[in-house]
Amino acid sequence: MPALAPISSDETAWLFQAIFEQASVGICYSDFDGVFIHVNPRFCELTGYSSAELEGRSFAEITHPDDVTVDAQLGDQLIAGTRGPYTLEKRYIRKDGQVIWVRLTVALSRKPNGEPHHLIGMVEDINQMLLTEQALRASEARLREAQRTARIASYEIDHKDESRNWSDELFSILEVEASTAHPTFDLFEQRVHPQDRALIQKTNAEALANRTPYDLTHRLVMPDGRIKYVEVRGHTTFAEDGTALRSFGTVQDVTSRKQSEIALRQAKESAENANRAKMDFLANMSHELRTPLNAILGYAQLLETERAGPLEQKQREYLRDIMTGGRHLLELIQDILELAKIDAGRIGLKIEPIDALAVITDALPLIESMAAARAVTLHVGKPTIPLPQMLADRVRLRQIFLNLLSNAIKYNKLGGRIDVTCTEIRPGFLRLSVRDTGIGIRPERQSELFVPFSRLGAETLAIEGTGIGLSLTKKLTELMGGKIGFQSVPDEGSTFWIDLPIAGAVTPAPAAPDYPEAAPSLARVGREQRRILYVEDNPAHVRLMERALSQIPHVALTTVHTAELALVAMRAVAPDLILTDLGDPDPVRQDSQRRLIAVAEQRRIAVLDMAAAEADEGMGNGGDAIDMVRLLSEIERRIGTR
Repeated sequence: MPALAPISSDETAWLFQAIFEQASVGICYSDFDGVFIHVNPRFCELTGYSSAELEGRSFAEITHPDDVTVDAQLGDQLIAGTRGPYTLEKRYIRKDGQVIWVRLTVALSRKPNGEPHHLIGMVEDINQMLLTEQALRASEARLREAQRTARIASYEIDHKDESRNWSDELFSILEVEASTAHPTFDLFEQRVHPQDRALIQKTNAEALANRTPYDLTHRLVMPDGRIKYVEVRGHTTFAEDGTALRSFGTVQDVTSRKQSEIALRQAKESAENANRAKMDFLANMSHELRTPLNAILGYAQLLETERAGPLEQKQREYLRDIMTGGRHLLELIQDILELAKIDAGRIGLKIEPIDALAVITDALPLIESMAAARAVTLHVGKPTIPLPQMLADRVRLRQIFLNLLSNAIKYNKLGGRIDVTCTEIRPGFLRLSVRDTGIGIRPERQSELFVPFSRLGAETLAIEGTGIGLSLTKKLTELMGGKIGFQSVPDEGSTFWIDLPIAGAVTPAPAAPDYPEAAPSLARVGREQRRILYVEDNPAHVRLMERALSQIPHVALTTVHTAELALVAMRAVAPDLILTDLGDPDPVRQDSQRRLIAVAEQRRIAVLDMAAAEADEGMGNGGDAIDMVRLLSEIERRIGTR
């Protein structure tokens, strides 16, 4: 390769001048006092001065006061030969007053004989870079503060060498000093609860295999034994061949939230246990209380029939007092139990399309005698157009209606009036209203209307009641998706209504009762005597039923005290009817009773459930008291003796 021709001095001067003039960085020559001798166009552009304005001026005149001393000291050391070229980040004050950051590199030029000649400065504009760095540092500081406040850390894993990078907050969560520890898998795993390690490995492996995000909450164990909960979320990037490249994610300390959830769950379980205990207590107590009361009322009703002999007027009055007090007590027991069931969420509803007018018609006979006693007249408005069906539980709807009617009678004036209407008030809802001409409710007491056991001062009026009915009515209405409301004017009367959703179908013609007619058992066909199997473990009830059935001719009664014995007796007795009470709260006895019912159905033996009969056949008169007259009539109908 031929040698390059030497550059002449003229070419060198021309080349140097070209570089000086066209350089993308600022260049300045100055004497040892820092006075500018020559400056290039880029330096003038950076400072905002012309070359004429700069040449002959000291560097200190355009340098920020805080940076003059350090620049001068470094320059003196360079001139003295105690140091070599230096680089300094400093600030210039432009002609327009703006402060800019530059990176200044200063070297010493020498004469041919080696003596120091001038200072040469190379100036780079780093103002935007520093502003960006400052913004980045501020952003990182805000991120660190946000992570510290939210207890959220970030992490990054390089799967090539499994190296890790953590934010400071992760060290804080692990309670490790960041300055003395390095982010490694072992450091994190040391804190993981031993029982959670297998789950973490499994979840992580599945996320990598399926290329899905990673999301898991697990426990950490601190050096002092404290438990922390962390929520770890992340995702992984993959190469085209499926190799995992990097994983990114967050680790959030959710200990407070988890502890709150655990406390809430424990409180909920405790409340549910308390509710179950309360329900069991109320169910058993109500069953035990109803049992002797039903016996008392049953005997009273049998005496009232005068089949055992005529009664004197005084005796009839005593019987009425016994039955009134007993039914009132049964009603109170039943209402308390119903409220407890609703509060515990253990009340079952069968929501179905219902003919509201049919429910009204069926319920009126149950209340007529009560209305007649106070000379209150009942009027049921007939709709001018067919009404849609109402979505409700049939038994509960009748219970609600009877409660509203009984209140309208009790709080009405003697000789008053009650108007019952059923109308479609707005799309999707049907309104059932009961309006009376009674004493009304004072405005200051209306807020207490649906509060359990609040009787709004009626206890001073000798009006019988428990103060539970309206509260129960409201809860039942809302459980069926409806609302209850009222209007009341003192001394003029009150109107109560319930709004329930409609089924959308036009009400069909009233249908026959929905209970199936009991099919005659094969054993009784052609046999004059009827056999009844009675399942009851209470001697008082057994004696009551024996005396009651003795009034029906050609009936033989067999009693057993458990459903298991009833299964055995069915083969020997071949009964025409089985009487039992499926309302027993004991779960073991309930299971035995279900088996009894199943076998009876297979053998086509009619079963009369005393508990269901009280509700479905109106034998309870709104409570749990058995109406013996109705019961005997139903038994006669079932066994075909009338």
